[in-house]
Amino acid sequence: MVLAITLATILICAQLWRMGGNGYDLLRNPGVPIVLALVKLYLISLNSWSWTIWLTLLYIPALWGMIQAFSYGVNAPIHKFWVWVFGQGETGNYKPVEVATRSTCGFFWSIPAAIFAIVTGNWIYFAIYVVFLTIANGVQYLLFSDVEISERVVGASVATSLFV
Repeated sequence: MVLAITLATILICAQLWRMGGNGYDLLRNPGVPIVLALVKLYLISLNSWSWTIWLTLLYIPALWGMIQAFSYGVNAPIHKFWVWVFGQGETGNYKPVEVATRSTCGFFWSIPAAIFAIVTGNWIYFAIYVVFLTIANGVQYLLFSDVEISERVVGASVATSLFV
């Protein structure tokens, strides 16, 4: 049952992330963080119940803030930083800058899952998740040119935080 709920949530978040890119901004942010925090709270409550499980709700403002602070538009500060590092790519069509920008976003978007690790004690899964989301968020740019697929992959990748 836990695996089924987790996989369903990952698929739901993939769709919400895509819909957020389709003009329904609140579905991506804060929609995805809210769904993930509530599902994680429920999943943890199946095994134990203490006041600390409520800390999972801190994931909502943490991920919300990271998504707001780190994005990969050509005007985003992190994109401008990588353009400066590589010395080119201002228009958004230089692959090394785009991969680096997206990987950096993935790294920062993974950090809020530390809240789940605090509650669950799954620090190894957290470390794996940080590496996974950093790589997956960058590599998906190379693998999927279709924006609909790309955004769904990103949303699903972010949602794997449930494994922490």
